[in-house]
Amino acid sequence: MKQPKILAAATALPARRYTQQEILEACAVAFPDLMRGPAHRGIFENAGVAERYLAEPLPFYLESNGFETRNNAYLRHALALSGAALRSCAERAGLSLDALSHLVSVTTTGLATPSLEARLAQEMSLPRSMARTPIFGAGCAGGAVGLARAAEFLRGRPEGVAAVLSAELCSLCFDPAEPTLLKIVSAALFGDGAATVLLAGPDAEVGRPVAEVVASASFLIPDSLHVMGWDFTERGMRLLLSPDAMRVVEENARQAVEPFLKSQGLGLQDVDLFLLHPGSLKIIESFERALGLSCEDTRLSRDSLRRFGNLSSASVLFILEEALRLRRPQAGSHALLTAMGPGFSCEMSLLRFL
Repeated sequence: MKQPKILAAATALPARRYTQQEILEACAVAFPDLMRGPAHRGIFENAGVAERYLAEPLPFYLESNGFETRNNAYLRHALALSGAALRSCAERAGLSLDALSHLVSVTTTGLATPSLEARLAQEMSLPRSMARTPIFGAGCAGGAVGLARAAEFLRGRPEGVAAVLSAELCSLCFDPAEPTLLKIVSAALFGDGAATVLLAGPDAEVGRPVAEVVASASFLIPDSLHVMGWDFTERGMRLLLSPDAMRVVEENARQAVEPFLKSQGLGLQDVDLFLLHPGSLKIIESFERALGLSCEDTRLSRDSLRRFGNLSSASVLFILEEALRLRRPQAGSHALLTAMGPGFSCEMSLLRFL
């Protein structure tokens, strides 16, 4: 059976790049009491992050800005980065955005109504008949969720063209007003960025496809709502991230992935490329133990975490873009794209390169 095809992927980053040491020093100013001990500084040293890009200059994050100020900044940067990623992706695919029949927008780090894709449709004069699907709350799994939903849309409209757009401004959820250990962890891990993937239905005669989305699946883990998410407070969004996350990944990744691959007549040994969301270095190591992978198998994930930090839903699409641009996988080879996020769920897509 013919499947939806990936035409191109592209990313966009804010102009401001900071080293991990610079972020550590900023946190020492924001949380002087918490950051005195070597254990707290060790969180930065052991995070697997060397640098990342932030939407605002560091002094902005040391101010006690309210949710309205931070969310307005989110909206401004999310639209700018989203537009840049979408234009770049269309250029790489050799495709006019007039061809878009569906736009999926994914985000979890800010609120917007009208949603991001509606605003982009106005700003970029996208087709007025374009279907729109805004996805909020899927967290780190959102990029994989968006890709799966776009592929499903194209199976029903095989002549269509769809874009998946993820924009995350994780840094703008940071609030120095309430010093906590979890805020130090989030400061050590998260960055900002946007990514786009363009797909075409199996009967669409556009562009030159580079891969096809063979199948997608979800695996929802019981009794795991506490693992990851947001608490909504008077000051905005407060990260919820349980120490159980590594254990949950290690205990459930294989029982999610193996049946999915088996349904497609494959095993882990048949996967040539693993595109895993880099939630943290410990999460990557949990995937490695659960699936029997090596550091080389997860090199793309480790490199993405080192260069960009955790970009929530955008990370796995950054890794897909890197694989298409640098690895240039052999025709017929398979990739497993997977991410875990609030729910707690494992979202998976099997790709075959063309």
